[in-house]
Amino acid sequence: MLLTGKNWRLSASQKVGDADTLLDVLLKNRGITEGQSVEQFLSEDDGIWHDPFLYNDMRKAVDIINETIDNHGKILVYGDYDCDGVTATSILVRYFRSHQANVQYIVPHRAEHGYGLTEKIMDKVVEKHPDLVITVDCGVTNIDTVQELKNRGIKVIVTDHHNVKDELPPADCVICAKRADNTYPFIDLCGAGVALKLVEALGKDGTHKVTGNIWRQAIELAGLATIADLVSVTNENRTIIKRAFKSMKNPSNVGVGIMNEMLLAPGKTLDETFISFNFVPRINAAGRLYDSADALKLFLENNPTEAKNAAQDLTRENDERKEIEAKVFDEARNQLENPSRPEKWSLTNTCGPIVVYGKDWHQGVLGIVAGKLSQFYGRSALVFTDDATEPGCAKGSGRAFGDFDLYECLERISDKLVNFGGHKKAAGLLVRKSDMAAFMEALEKEAAKIFEEKGRSGEENEEDAICAECEILPEGLDFASYREVSKLRPFGIGNPKPIFVTYGLVITNIAQMSAGAHIRLDLTDKTGRITLSAVGFGMGDYFNILRAGDRIDIAYTLNEYSYRGETSLSLHLEDIRPEDPDSFMWKKADIAEKLYTSGLAMDQIAKMAPGEDITKTMRPTPEQYGACYKAIEKFGGTAMSTVDLGLLARLVSNNYDIAITPFQVKRCLEVFADCRLIRLRTVTPLRVCFNILQTGDKVKLSDSEVYRRIQGDQG
Repeated sequence: MLLTGKNWRLSASQKVGDADTLLDVLLKNRGITEGQSVEQFLSEDDGIWHDPFLYNDMRKAVDIINETIDNHGKILVYGDYDCDGVTATSILVRYFRSHQANVQYIVPHRAEHGYGLTEKIMDKVVEKHPDLVITVDCGVTNIDTVQELKNRGIKVIVTDHHNVKDELPPADCVICAKRADNTYPFIDLCGAGVALKLVEALGKDGTHKVTGNIWRQAIELAGLATIADLVSVTNENRTIIKRAFKSMKNPSNVGVGIMNEMLLAPGKTLDETFISFNFVPRINAAGRLYDSADALKLFLENNPTEAKNAAQDLTRENDERKEIEAKVFDEARNQLENPSRPEKWSLTNTCGPIVVYGKDWHQGVLGIVAGKLSQFYGRSALVFTDDATEPGCAKGSGRAFGDFDLYECLERISDKLVNFGGHKKAAGLLVRKSDMAAFMEALEKEAAKIFEEKGRSGEENEEDAICAECEILPEGLDFASYREVSKLRPFGIGNPKPIFVTYGLVITNIAQMSAGAHIRLDLTDKTGRITLSAVGFGMGDYFNILRAGDRIDIAYTLNEYSYRGETSLSLHLEDIRPEDPDSFMWKKADIAEKLYTSGLAMDQIAKMAPGEDITKTMRPTPEQYGACYKAIEKFGGTAMSTVDLGLLARLVSNNYDIAITPFQVKRCLEVFADCRLIRLRTVTPLRVCFNILQTGDKVKLSDSEVYRRIQGDQG
């Protein structure tokens, strides 16, 4: 059970009641106010575009490539196994083939070779006898292997977008905007974006021109990769994506066209959401489970039949990936919630990243599962399996939750690791299995220190914060507003999809969707004249706490819904806030909880509410204890639950027809924990996580010391 609300932060205090003013508010929130910048940001055809020769070493790289082509030298493009690496490889291979150049390519195998130009794959590289090696989406940290190629008399051009180390590789050219002496005006292109700029430079040079068809294919592939690699959707990236979508209306790349035909349902829009959730996972599936041959075949094949076969193979591999991912996720959850898991490593007794290990889990899905666990439990997560190439070691992938800096935490305990890499949000690491216990101890200790240093008792996280644009009044929620918002596309990092809030709506109907996983709400304003439809994906637990007639505030995005040729406005819910009862123990629940946990007696807290008798809303009654336990048993089961006390109080009230306050719910949970009925951890004053412990013994609550203290607390 996951019932947690979020903190709302509004970028603009303005209340918007019509579509005409909405776009101005959104642009102002993004700091776009000047006429030229507004026009450039909104334009479908123009946009920011930089000269490729502003890159360090670009002129030299073009000269080396031209010379190699003219001399019929062997060119080897070395890529990566994810969507960015595959598309970057395809961009260059397509260009070289258009000039009948002697070109080959290699993309490493994730498990066998690892990421980058590693020593494990050097034999394969050397076997090709290249005169020139061009890396894409990798290479900038591979100092030793680049030097080895140079020692063999092979010219090397590194094109990359990742962070550099103190020393650049000794390549002939290093085209990477992250280098310290960078001269390129935008540092956030993805690997395929850098490959696109190399092709553009070759075309501008004119020795070996770029045909319109090859350029459109390069734009399409770079657009896919820019969305897939989660780089900022600003500056030149925004222009690349826009031009890619324009080209993809009638794709030049056969594989892109085939995949769109297969996946894009009639009437659906080709946008960044479609690319992210339908197209990209199929490209990445090949590299996660096997190698990237099918993905490369899709983009390099000119025969539609062969391209369709590759697309179908990728779809099958993606289905297999989802099955493997679901199996590993379920096994990881069972491991975390198994009653036999050591008490010290239970979710209620730890604050740091959760750690799970499976001997035969597929390495290709570790990161995805870590991300799912992180979102499911609201905790950073590390997922390990036996490493395929390092005997005695476990390979792990981690994902951070909220503003927890996973990389910093691992860096502090690097003496417990064989190696690691990554950034604040994600990391890959290798740990000796014999050191795993020591690693987990150090990880938990260091995470606790980090929280303490930041003045936290738990993971206060940015996922708990919704950065909304502004309040839209009910009368401003129409399709015209949706069209204005759509002018800001494409959305992504640096240009997030706008979230709005609307207050005081009334539920007229609530229904479950997808076997209870999601909910649909029919809403109206206080006058009853405006009707709205909203969907809460992954918010199925709210079905048990909301009722028709409830007044709620909502945070949401604006979307279109098409059905049988009709298109209407649909609100996709980000958060729901039921209206609280007008009493101290609801409106000031956090204050009451903090005062009580600091040691203040209940009768003293009651004095904080002059004119209101709150004494009967503090100590739970036997009926409330019973209803509370029935609720957590029915809706939470033995799985780990994370809930806000206010929402849990509503769950109890609505399903057992008994009034109960958040304060009383917390006292009930404390007694259950003292009786060993549940494991309980306080995350924040008004948020807890718990799971029910299996016990066959009947428990008498009055035997609990906590129960006696609560019932006898008179100050």
